[in-house]
Amino acid sequence: MTRGVTNPSVSIIGAGKVGRSLHQLMHLIGMDASLTGRDPSAQSNAMRTADVVLLTVPDGKIQPLAEALASECQGDTVVAHCSGALSSHCLTAIQQAGGRTASIHPLNTFPSVDAALARFNSLTHQSHAFVEGDPVAVDLLTVLFSRLGFEVSHLNAESKVLYHAACVFACNYLTVLLDVSVEMAEQAGLSGDTFLTAIKPLVTATLENLHQFGTVAGLSGPIARGDATTVGAHLDALPDVDQRLLYQALGQRAVSMAEQRGELSEASLKELKTLLTEGKSRP
Repeated sequence: MTRGVTNPSVSIIGAGKVGRSLHQLMHLIGMDASLTGRDPSAQSNAMRTADVVLLTVPDGKIQPLAEALASECQGDTVVAHCSGALSSHCLTAIQQAGGRTASIHPLNTFPSVDAALARFNSLTHQSHAFVEGDPVAVDLLTVLFSRLGFEVSHLNAESKVLYHAACVFACNYLTVLLDVSVEMAEQAGLSGDTFLTAIKPLVTATLENLHQFGTVAGLSGPIARGDATTVGAHLDALPDVDQRLLYQALGQRAVSMAEQRGELSEASLKELKTLLTEGKSRP
């Protein structure tokens, strides 16, 4: 690969949702991109001919694939994977063969190719991508993903797993919390589907508030107001132990956030902490 290439050729190895989505998006904006599946000869050819190779295979297959393809690496070829949890260290075999290695994680969900294209097609989606690795590879990947509409930020390789855990909390565990919320609504006699539709504006407004004010200032609800009576009533009403334990754990974090705001008295904070430790209201 020649450094400073303005329109490098890209080969994507891995024909799953992420690989196919990126491939189609690159084609839509006129990039020279190809997509390869499991064919070893096609994978080897991609390594020999492309300026940039993106590995969009499952995490457990990245290092074995890199080791299998290392002998095909052509000098300064940039080879990167798109895992959220793994760093570029799993591409050591490519690096030792002379390649430039990195990891870049597009921070969004890819439920299907059509859904991803609908989200990214306008190039104004404002999604972020986090990149780390060899400086030359990082610079080129930053340019490539910026052309796809991503805001690209740098990340330390050693922080990759913790970063990915943060993403899981923001996405997957948000889904889990909403599942628990729907479960409670059903136990209260409501239709789960109706309730899920009803809370969409609430969830959207909450995210907008967090974006505008931050997490601590954006906290609302009974704990933010110091309303121990309502918190105690909630704890008494929850029918399942796992719901109560989750409420207690999240509530304790909410008390800590409310404490940072400095708006509640010490007595109110103490009462809330006691309630959430004991898991029930006092008679």
